[in-house]
Amino acid sequence: MSNDVADDAQAEETIELPLTALGLIGALARAMEEHQTGVIKPKKDAPKVPLIKGFDEEKRTDLVVEIGGQEVGRYKVNLTRDRFAVADEAAFDAFADSRDEIDIVIVRKKSWEDAVLKYAEMNPETGTIFDSRNGEEIPGLKFVPGGQPTGSVTWTWKKRNGQPVGKSVLLAAYRRGDLNELLRKTPELLPTRQPGASDE
Repeated sequence: MSNDVADDAQAEETIELPLTALGLIGALARAMEEHQTGVIKPKKDAPKVPLIKGFDEEKRTDLVVEIGGQEVGRYKVNLTRDRFAVADEAAFDAFADSRDEIDIVIVRKKSWEDAVLKYAEMNPETGTIFDSRNGEEIPGLKFVPGGQPTGSVTWTWKKRNGQPVGKSVLLAAYRRGDLNELLRKTPELLPTRQPGASDE
């Protein structure tokens, strides 16, 4: 049993590489990082512009990515949220001053402004904006409706039991060469033959 413990301890020891090898690995990682930034990242972000355009034209909010009938993941257009914003600085400053919520540098207290905006509501009949905590009308605010593209999209891998199974599905298809025809116009993403690989 003591041998088993010793074997386990040896297996857990990490092999230290010489500084020259670490330097070579670091240089390779830098080269790969530059490739990622210059070549692969634009491909990764390619759906962004057409997705946002699709939202503007037909209110399409996402793109489900599938291969062989299996969902890999999805891109989702990020949308703005409804919010209240200051429309009339002078009116809102006067309101803040009347509540003693003005700092010495003559700016509104940020925490107070955040709270007022958080609890602001709009009367649908009159269009006036009021504080939902006490019903008091708030001058100088406007309602900014949400639902517009923020200019960014979010990618989410298809998950099962918390694991990104979509990534595995996609990479397996990539390794099998199922994507080769699709990727002919982007040869930098195609699997390359390794030196010494057989011709079988």
